[in-house]
Amino acid sequence: MRDQLAAAEKARKDARAALVDAKKRLAAKKRDDDGKVPAPADEAAGGAEGAKGEKIYMISPATDGFEAVVVSETGNNEGPVVVEESNKTSDEEEAGNGAADDDGKKGSPEVELLRAKLMAKDMEVYELRAKLMVIDTEVDDLKRKVMAKSTELEELKAKLMLNNELVDKLTANLMVKDAEIASLDADNADLTKMAEEAGEAAKATSARARETEHALRESAAREARLAERLRVSEHAREALEAEAQRSRVQSEQWRKAAEEAAAVLGGGGGVDRAAGGSSTDKRRHGSASNGAGDSESTAAKDGDEDGPSGKRKAGGAMRALSDLWKKKPQK
Repeated sequence: MRDQLAAAEKARKDARAALVDAKKRLAAKKRDDDGKVPAPADEAAGGAEGAKGEKIYMISPATDGFEAVVVSETGNNEGPVVVEESNKTSDEEEAGNGAADDDGKKGSPEVELLRAKLMAKDMEVYELRAKLMVIDTEVDDLKRKVMAKSTELEELKAKLMLNNELVDKLTANLMVKDAEIASLDADNADLTKMAEEAGEAAKATSARARETEHALRESAAREARLAERLRVSEHAREALEAEAQRSRVQSEQWRKAAEEAAAVLGGGGGVDRAAGGSSTDKRRHGSASNGAGDSESTAAKDGDEDGPSGKRKAGGAMRALSDLWKKKPQK
């Protein structure tokens, strides 16, 4: 955009220079034709300034005033210098410019064409300047936005630094926690190993307890069987003892009956023989009655001390013996 503006300025200056040349040629032609008409003051001034440059007046749409352009012809290769003048120009200059314009209007169409081109270039320059001002305004807005974004970026950088510090602290805390977790994992592994060992020991203890319980149950069963056998043996022993007691009592009764019968039948000698027989019976039955000697003596004493019942037994024995004696002669 600035390059376009510079090119438009250059074209406008060239158009103004061409316009000045055309005015000069027109004025010279008029002087040649009239011969008596003096040169205008502005042309004289222009001739005086010709050694240094040319001064051109025109209305600028951007400033609504007169603009003087001095075209330098020196060898310093400097560009044309544009000087803006205010509306407070003197009446003489306005009159001179008006006369020059009138002369230009009365001149050839070339001047009009150059004037039109100059006005077009002025309008182009005005439009370019307006666009440039808009662009400068946009650039200023963008600069302000960039400054605001830069400030925001600085704030974000500060926040980022704070967040980085916080992240560093959290990272350090995380490392500490990781170390604690590693320590707890090691302790947990030890405890797990101890728990496994305790579980194995508990299983072994449970197995031993089951074996012991099984052995106790078997022992209890054996004890129950032995107790049953003992009970049966006790019953059998009691039955045998009762049978032996009955046999001893019966034998004692037979012995006493025999003694009484012998005493009754044989007199004294018979009594002695009965006594000898009784002693013989005692010797005969001694081996059978050794295990229960006390019981036999007790039963004998009981038999002696029975009183009337003993007499009845003796009478029964006598009757039995008498029956035997009666049967004996018959045989």
